[in-house]
Amino acid sequence: MNFSGAYTGYGLADFLYGKPVSSQLDVAQFFTLHRWRPSLYIQDTFRMTPSLTLNFGLRDDLFTPWTERHDRLAGFDPSGAGALVPVGSGIFPGRSVTDGRYTNFGPRFGFAYNINSRTVLRGGVGIFYATETYNSNPMSKNAPFNGSLNVTNSNDAAGWAAAKPISAGFPPARPALFPTAGAAFQAFTRRNPNPSEHEFNVNLERRISSHDVLSVAYVGQTAIHILVNPNINQAVPGPGAVAARRPYPNFSDGTLNCYCATSSFNSLQMTYQNRISSGLDFQAVYTLAHSLDSSSGNSNLVGVQNGRNLDANRGNSDFDVRHAAVLSWSYKLPFGHGQKFGAHANGFAQTVIGSWQLNSIDTFATGSPFTPVMVTSQLNSGSAAQWANRIGSGKVAHPSIKQWFNPADFTSPGLYTFGNVSRNLLYGPGTEQLDVSIFKDFNFSQDGARRLQMRAETFNVFNKPQFNNPNAQIGSTAAGTITSAGAPLLFQRTSREIQIAAKIYF
Repeated sequence: MNFSGAYTGYGLADFLYGKPVSSQLDVAQFFTLHRWRPSLYIQDTFRMTPSLTLNFGLRDDLFTPWTERHDRLAGFDPSGAGALVPVGSGIFPGRSVTDGRYTNFGPRFGFAYNINSRTVLRGGVGIFYATETYNSNPMSKNAPFNGSLNVTNSNDAAGWAAAKPISAGFPPARPALFPTAGAAFQAFTRRNPNPSEHEFNVNLERRISSHDVLSVAYVGQTAIHILVNPNINQAVPGPGAVAARRPYPNFSDGTLNCYCATSSFNSLQMTYQNRISSGLDFQAVYTLAHSLDSSSGNSNLVGVQNGRNLDANRGNSDFDVRHAAVLSWSYKLPFGHGQKFGAHANGFAQTVIGSWQLNSIDTFATGSPFTPVMVTSQLNSGSAAQWANRIGSGKVAHPSIKQWFNPADFTSPGLYTFGNVSRNLLYGPGTEQLDVSIFKDFNFSQDGARRLQMRAETFNVFNKPQFNNPNAQIGSTAAGTITSAGAPLLFQRTSREIQIAAKIYF
């Protein structure tokens, strides 16, 4: 329900009077979707020599097509002017709009080689398949089985008396089938492959002494057939009515479920582990990585600028973090461990000073990338965002929350023109967070197997702001500024949080 202020001049006042300027109710029937996904695999391990072990495997993931119990699915037929065709008719004679995929063979190979008593070399490679990552299956989103009921009132104060109030609701009748003309639609390629990734790694691990180990690894991945959702009914940028410039003028935006994106990931990963008998455990991990793709972020504000040129969407992944270091340590204070709670003379000492443990996880990482886009798209091609034109580096000498990048280095491409900026070329603030906790055990058995553990845990103990990416909308007065920090809903990169917990071991 949209309260625009058309009647009183204030949206809130229109709401209090119960007079929306327009209302829309999305209606979908209850769909019962089904598919089968059996998998077959065979694997074996061979001890070739006392120093060399090989692993071999082969897997086949079988995917049957999605079907609906009452065949209430429709697919898009791109021939001619385009049409939404229910399954069982036209180009969809079966019960689904896609075919099954039954030969997704994924071989695996791994090895471990003991170079000497202190050094081991490991490695592996494999192909892995994934199923669709839909939040809700888009095959059930098409008309004529899905649609909207709309109520539109007069858009000015003169229509106040005749405007339907909230209490009038929507028309009680629900059409069995909705019209397809002017509807948005979901399109599928009939014989689309499954997303797959090729993973490979090699790791050299060296035991330096009896209590510390160093490992250095290369970890890589390439992926193909990743789901991306370009608008195949995006109008050619230009003046005049949008519909006339669409490939299929009788429809609105068309979301193509296209398994045509790619990605690559390469990383150097170093790990040092130190276990000291005096009660101190320490681990340090450093990762130098780079991730590229043409798919991440295709559903956010940036989106796919030009649905006809997906190659232009390839750039740094939304989650690309170049440098990350994580330190974790745990220290058991050297007194009072193993004493039973309340045991004679040691009872008081155990209760007060015994069985304390300090812990910390310290995270340091560079920021994630973002793309400068225009605050208002001048493409006039539907819902696509317009990227900016880059005329400078965008970098500033001393980034701050008031100016993280220089908006003057980006300008409008002009009317009906795609921007030339590279996707995700600038990076936001990084993460510097120290999480500290202290544990206290009350043992009820001599071996400590039964005990009560009290915990005081502090996240971001120094309350250092974990700033988010800046406003990247060129043309906005807020461009380049940062107005938020952390992701508290996900309990990530938070402001200081303190929690008290109790845990019973038995």
